[in-house]
Amino acid sequence: MMNNLRCKLISCVAAGIIFFVGGCKENNEPFVPEEGDVKTTVLLYAVASNNLYGNLLSDKKEILKAARDIDLAHNSFYLYEVTPDEMPQMLKLTQVSPDSCAFVAVKKYTKELYSTDPERITEVIDDMHAMQKSERYGLILWSHGTGVDPATSQRRVSEKGSGNPVLRSFGSDCDKDKDSGYKDETDIDELADAIPDGLFDFIWFDACYMSGIETAYELRGKCNYLVGYPTEVFTPGMPYDLTMPYILNENPDLCGAAKAFFNHYVQYPSSSWRVATIAVTDMSKIEQVAEYCRNAYSEMAVPDVSSLQKYTRGRIGPFYDFGQYTRLAAAGSETGPSVEEFDAMMDSFVIYKAATDVDFNYAPIRQEHYSGLSCYAYSEYDETAKGRFYRTLDWYKSVYEKAN
Repeated sequence: MMNNLRCKLISCVAAGIIFFVGGCKENNEPFVPEEGDVKTTVLLYAVASNNLYGNLLSDKKEILKAARDIDLAHNSFYLYEVTPDEMPQMLKLTQVSPDSCAFVAVKKYTKELYSTDPERITEVIDDMHAMQKSERYGLILWSHGTGVDPATSQRRVSEKGSGNPVLRSFGSDCDKDKDSGYKDETDIDELADAIPDGLFDFIWFDACYMSGIETAYELRGKCNYLVGYPTEVFTPGMPYDLTMPYILNENPDLCGAAKAFFNHYVQYPSSSWRVATIAVTDMSKIEQVAEYCRNAYSEMAVPDVSSLQKYTRGRIGPFYDFGQYTRLAAAGSETGPSVEEFDAMMDSFVIYKAATDVDFNYAPIRQEHYSGLSCYAYSEYDETAKGRFYRTLDWYKSVYEKAN
């Protein structure tokens, strides 16, 4: 089943740069919609030069299907894609006739930079921002993911020295023209550095393991809302035909989109695929959560995690449920804040969460312990590569370092 996970967008081609919806009428002259203020612009950043490429093709079909019911005169959608065989490019979802939508190429990029290089990520975001003025922006990050497990890459080795484990945090750009199958990944700290402060209303990770408190804290100031999955997600990822009408909207409904995502997997035809987790967090509350954890963790010794709900597979993680982990710390503190205070805080921080009764290992997910966020069980005695990397993250510096 691991091959079906994103521990991670075909239609007909016409006029070279236009991709039409199957079954829609072809028209060589793009349809020009009525002018109006653009309310919401979404950038989908897809690193698909890997085994997820087929899923990107399916997702593009889903987006084109959803576009029939989206007001593209007042909402814009851009796709940056890197695939195994094509040069990276930026596409814009465009209405080419009254009843036909297409992806139109608006910029080509070279492969001098990996698409997981922070410089390329910043370049693409800046290009999208320059192309489209909008009241609000959203970012969907699409690829493989392993949360705050540190990545390895040519860049990381040269910048930080050798010894990083062969794991990724986000993305997996395999450029066969460079190093014969070598894959480059982005660590969560450099991903945060690549994203400008204050631009995005929301960031949605369509990738495994990215709903973690450490990831969220690294991205504070980068978005108002964060959406992600604390566990794996099956390779089809987000059902864009169901979620896009909620997301690409004058008033984006992230909770509605998250519910559509979850219900899609709960009702999946194959019972073995009825597995999903998701959470939507209000990032304006994250500093309050950090302050609580500084106090709750101040008296905590090496945590006993044997009884905690775990979200992991193989060498990824292990990650534990953040809410349950923090309640354990608070319950063991004689002078720290109350568990009731934490629960009230989490109710305002995590504005939507959902999980099936089992995870991808078919281990039970106890709903009373599911917070929608994971965490890494840090120990000051952890001298593994993961432990050393963890001490470079903002969550460690703000919470553990100040707690002690």
